[in-house]
Amino acid sequence: MKIKHIFAMAVISAVGMVGGAQAQDFKARNLRFGHGMADNHPAGLAAKKFSAEMLKATGGKTKISVIANQALGPDPQMLGALQGGVQEFYTGSALAMLGQVKELGFQDVPFLFESEAEAHAVFDGPVGDYLNDKLSAVGIHVLGWWENGFRHITNSRRPVNTLADLEGLKLRTQPNPLTLDAFKALGANASPLAWSELFVALETKAFDGQENPIVLMNTQRFYEVQKYMTLSGHVYSPLIFAVSKKFWDGLTPEEQQLMTAAAKNATAYQRELTAGEVDVALKNMKDKGMQVTRFSDGDLQKIRDLVPPAIAPHLEKIGPEFMNLLRAEIAAVRSGKKS
Repeated sequence: MKIKHIFAMAVISAVGMVGGAQAQDFKARNLRFGHGMADNHPAGLAAKKFSAEMLKATGGKTKISVIANQALGPDPQMLGALQGGVQEFYTGSALAMLGQVKELGFQDVPFLFESEAEAHAVFDGPVGDYLNDKLSAVGIHVLGWWENGFRHITNSRRPVNTLADLEGLKLRTQPNPLTLDAFKALGANASPLAWSELFVALETKAFDGQENPIVLMNTQRFYEVQKYMTLSGHVYSPLIFAVSKKFWDGLTPEEQQLMTAAAKNATAYQRELTAGEVDVALKNMKDKGMQVTRFSDGDLQKIRDLVPPAIAPHLEKIGPEFMNLLRAEIAAVRSGKKS
């Protein structure tokens, strides 16, 4: 599939203007960019693009090794390494920071967003700025919010066509108490599990199923251990793209400017690439034997009715100020006041 590089030339030109003649002044650096996805996941490809652009913009001085599949450790370990300044870059879930930035819990509130474009507009506006400030205060400088996508349910036991079909299924979810209570309200037996352990847990039937975005499930070959998919689209999941604040603060203004420009380009590329891969990934999983269904409008409405009481205490913990900002921004996007 051809992917348009709409933003690439503009940003490469911009970073060239900032750095070109001054490249000899940049300090030589060997840096690490860790993530938990496969090399061919759009986030992995965007990380490599970011690395290549930084190498070019600094005249070969900034060398960033992209290290996939949690080879640098699980997400919480990599985020801790960013805070400590021993790992420079990371992309993946930010939920391991929930204990330090309570507002991140909103990411698993069901049915907040109606489309990827709507989510992008919100994350690129005041909501993103609010989260970025909170994360900066605990040692993580956000370079962008990348696309993971809407999450869907898979399992190996039976087709899930109705809400009743969820009853008793042992599902792996993200380690967010809000998510656990939401699925428990729907009758599922929900439990968290480390990402690195998930494939084997599904293969050995220790878990019946899980919920994740389509492209991620395809690149992780979940079709080998899961037979049934329900297109629920219950939650939109972003990926944080971040740099260690300790490292960031040690850069020159010129280097920060170059990095910001290259990061914006990588963000646009990653989102576009993900959007182009969803249909391809879904077709591949169907071709591999996965049976795909979806909830009826009636069952989706039942889910929408059951979840709010179960997650209300978690919304209080996230905080009314932030939730009001979030809802106001979503409403502004939907009304066309923001684009």
